[in-house]
Amino acid sequence: MPLHELIPYMTLVLVFALTPGPNMMLYLTYTFEYGRTAGWATAAGVVSSFVLHVAAVSFGLTALLLAHPKVLDIVRYCGIAYLLYLAYKNLKTIAWKEAGIPKPELKLRRFYTDGFIGNMLNPGSWMLYFSILPQFVHPDRGSVWKQNLVLGGLQMLGSFTTNCLVVFFAGYATDFFFRNEKYQQWLRYGMSSLIVLFAVKLLFFRVG
Repeated sequence: MPLHELIPYMTLVLVFALTPGPNMMLYLTYTFEYGRTAGWATAAGVVSSFVLHVAAVSFGLTALLLAHPKVLDIVRYCGIAYLLYLAYKNLKTIAWKEAGIPKPELKLRRFYTDGFIGNMLNPGSWMLYFSILPQFVHPDRGSVWKQNLVLGGLQMLGSFTTNCLVVFFAGYATDFFFRNEKYQQWLRYGMSSLIVLFAVKLLFFRVG
């Protein structure tokens, strides 16, 4: 990939990775609640689901999905339901603490799974791959499938690196600013509200 195309492509990747959205709210919520390791595991789940997006673009499945709005609506409604479920889980933690019930211990696999499913059910991610990757694919340069693979790999690397750095710095906020139980409570309310906000935004998501 020529340097004059690589630079704008990676710039787009970093901008999208740093743009607040459901994925960021999810891994930040887990970082504040369970620490950096949980945030990194969630980010790993998010980036793993991009493998499906790359495969879908490479085999034309994303175009097929976007060409059938009813199918895309099913994915969208599943994504909305999942976001609302995550917000409910976050608020449930507040109820447990107020009732004196110990916070449940979750395995890293749970954080990974939440990140994977959340991103997989986000039609915005499918649309992102469908609209951006093809702009950097040139059939005259060889195998389209290989070009999609390289572009997808660069996107996953850039996104995962950025997300991990965000989690790293968010960990300092956890250590120094959120030890106070009242802060933790308001943080959960805030994060849950943002997750619900993104669910509402997804409700009005339209292609084109």
